[in-house]
Amino acid sequence: MVSIFMKNGICRARLAALPMAAAAAFSCVSSFAQNTDNAIALQQVVVTASRFARPVAEVLADVTVIDQQHIEESGATSLLQILEQQPGLQVGDGKVYVRGGEARMTGLFVDGVRVGGQDGNQLGGGVNWELIPLGDIERIEIVRGPASVLYGADAMTGVVQIFTRRGSNGVSPSVSLGVGSYKAQKVAFGVRGGAAGLDYAVRIASSQTDGFNTYKSVVHTPDTEGSKNTDANLRLGYALTDAHRLEVVSSQNRLQYRSVDVYGSNNFEDTTTNGTLQTVAASWSARWSDRFKTTMRVSRALTAYTSNTDPAWDYSTGLDGVSLDGQWVGLGGLWSPFLEQKKDTFTSAENAYNPAVDGSRTVLATGLGYATRLGASELQINGRSDNDSVYGVNSTGAVSYAYLLAPSWRAGVSAGTSYRTPTLEQLLGLYGSASLAPESGRSTEASVSYSERGSEAKLVLYRNTYSDLITSSESSNGCAAGTFCWYNVGTASVQGVTLSGASRIGILRLRGSVDMLNPRNETTGKDLSLRAKQLVAIGAELPWSSWVFGAEVQDIGPTFDNAANSAVNAGYTLLNLRAYREFSKDWSLVVRLNNATDQTYQKVGGYSTAGANFFATLQWASK
Repeated sequence: MVSIFMKNGICRARLAALPMAAAAAFSCVSSFAQNTDNAIALQQVVVTASRFARPVAEVLADVTVIDQQHIEESGATSLLQILEQQPGLQVGDGKVYVRGGEARMTGLFVDGVRVGGQDGNQLGGGVNWELIPLGDIERIEIVRGPASVLYGADAMTGVVQIFTRRGSNGVSPSVSLGVGSYKAQKVAFGVRGGAAGLDYAVRIASSQTDGFNTYKSVVHTPDTEGSKNTDANLRLGYALTDAHRLEVVSSQNRLQYRSVDVYGSNNFEDTTTNGTLQTVAASWSARWSDRFKTTMRVSRALTAYTSNTDPAWDYSTGLDGVSLDGQWVGLGGLWSPFLEQKKDTFTSAENAYNPAVDGSRTVLATGLGYATRLGASELQINGRSDNDSVYGVNSTGAVSYAYLLAPSWRAGVSAGTSYRTPTLEQLLGLYGSASLAPESGRSTEASVSYSERGSEAKLVLYRNTYSDLITSSESSNGCAAGTFCWYNVGTASVQGVTLSGASRIGILRLRGSVDMLNPRNETTGKDLSLRAKQLVAIGAELPWSSWVFGAEVQDIGPTFDNAANSAVNAGYTLLNLRAYREFSKDWSLVVRLNNATDQTYQKVGGYSTAGANFFATLQWASK
């Protein structure tokens, strides 16, 4: 095990990590009977798995809830640092891949607001995760598996939803200061409170870093890629009565960052990009009786990018939504009908190489879910119909069944369909085509899980197939000579297994997961690029006096850097360390050391990653 602390021992460390993670996961199972009295209680309510709040014990989907305590004690400075430790997820090139699917197939919501882009800044559309600040978060919910039946075309492989904190009675101000490697600095101010039915939460933060050299093979000025970020969020709620609540949530994030223009004509001088993300939503939650509830929401998200390149580019995506969700208990189960209208708009300014683009589309969706329990059996059925102004009607469905083998053991199976439409830029842009077909998916899953007093273990086997997968190429596959274009390919598939567990042995908190998957382009017989076949995550936390010490080990297998499988990114093993201390009920300090063994590795060909680096945060929060 000494080799894990040596750069030239990375291969031996990777081989050692697999049995360690398996042992961590299985030790959770073996320790359950002995340590259930000491187990930490799980988050009791989740929303994302069904569009409304349900006890986690009643949810049949493969779901993870990351609570506020875990986020604070982790010392993480970005959302991606939190997500890369979760089972079934892989983080690479600033994107999130769920169960080996394409990154654009992962849906993201912030307080119920759909976030994403219709532009080419993220090839193929999807979420720019670096635009999502790790702010005043109450919890993060992750749902793995096809979720188009609930959320439409944005959620083929899963959904990540962020919930910010509400205010409560009284006034609770907070201030935090952070410093770290690469001259990183951060300051944040916030206040939460409430009285007479009104609650509020406000937070403003600013950060910057000089960054590091992300592309060493190209001479560029400056030779480090820094960034500046400002973000703010506001949450207001008012209880008209015990049965009716109004709420407004709003956030804004501005990120300016430098990058190396590897493929352009400006590759001797860094490109400066300004990215903006704005979200706002207003909702009305009503309980009409003990059997019937509704939630109405109006939301908008705006994502925009501008650059200083020559020629400059300017993208803007608007995502508007109106939804009405209902919950009715009757006829032996829980019914959940909903209506939803979405409108996507995309504009791109004209420059020397690209024409102006100005397009929009609307989707009117209706959906219905039914969940029931009969003895030891649980059944959930969902259906949805999307009427797209471009592609017409697209229907999706899902069915899940679980059987309670014992009070703490449950076995389940599920199947579902999903789809994703091309982005507006893929349809209307210079390299796009109006003949592109939507991507479609079929998924099956089987699982066995154990859960008691916060301790848990789960084994999941799944198979996902994707038809009409959208990809891009240059001077091939129907593209005109010397041009780049988007086109549909045949079929891709991902088969995988995930073993995960979490528990406590004495005062030591343990968690571990092992993911093994086979992501294949069935048309070419090649592996899907940037997807590792083996992923291991191990986490340990040791409370000691007023401190909590933590360690994380990630072992990521090799990936192919391109669709032809002609270039390989080597696998790597990382060790992250952290320490958290509460000095009093109001003061806390957290220090995080990433890549503690200073490993040299890359996630995407040519692009460098950070060496050993730290970040420390001192916070005062009135409690």
